Amino acid sequence: METKRKKVGIALGSGGAKGYAHIGVLKVLEENNIPIDFIAGSSAGAVVGSLYSLYKDTKKVEETLTDFHKIRSLLDISLKGGLIKGKKIINFFENKFEDKRFKDLSIPMCVIATDYNTGEEVRIKNGNIALAVRASMAVPFVFELVDCGKRELCDGGLSSPVPIKALKEMGADVVIGVRIEDKVMNTKKKNIYSMTERSFAIMQHRLSEYELKECDVLIDPYFEDYGILGIHKIFQGKTFDAIEEGERSTKERLSAIKKSVGIEEEISGIYKL
Repeated sequence: METKRKKVGIALGSGGAKGYAHIGVLKVLEENNIPIDFIAGSSAGAVVGSLYSLYKDTKKVEETLTDFHKIRSLLDISLKGGLIKGKKIINFFENKFEDKRFKDLSIPMCVIATDYNTGEEVRIKNGNIALAVRASMAVPFVFELVDCGKRELCDGGLSSPVPIKALKEMGADVVIGVRIEDKVMNTKKKNIYSMTERSFAIMQHRLSEYELKECDVLIDPYFEDYGILGIHKIFQGKTFDAIEEGERSTKERLSAIKKSVGIEEEISGIYKL
């Protein structure tokens, strides 16, 4: 008698250009036949997660997000409510999703955004995927907020940097969390920009720690000097380093992942009654 396989969910965290690490994470899980039944993503995690939910192919996701000429062309300047409008980004994702909605995705997906006025976490699992992703990555001041009915939505990392609780709600038995953030280290920099970055990093770290208590396995890539968004890394075409770091950190946790999922028993055909 075969036991019912555990349902596996992965929470892809927020972190700007560090989000390229998610591609490396998914690549290693794919290569090792680790099943993924649910995905929840905040900000950068929503971008990578939604594309993977659509394609179920990390090569396609990587090809899409490493076309740096195309990515740079999506930054439309705004003079109102943010430096970037985001209209080109919505058009980009609408083109990729070809009018598909959440119900059409290969893997159930939850996109996390934040209600700008109340600060509440907003879990989006229905409707227009492109608009949800655009809302999830709307870092205040950098991107214009997204008008979604009666709510103004912004970056999901402000309320749930690593959306573990959303996965639990979706029905995941095993939760893998991927935290991508600059390490909070001693620094002598005391200018306005560095202090703003450090304040945000501390806030995000403390907030993610709260949810990660319910995580079965944590994948924690090492990042330093990326900053809040790390957009300069995209301009420089250096995000392949983040992909490689995602691979490295996942391989480091692969044994723990297999143990939690029970994949070793399934592969060998040995089941506990």
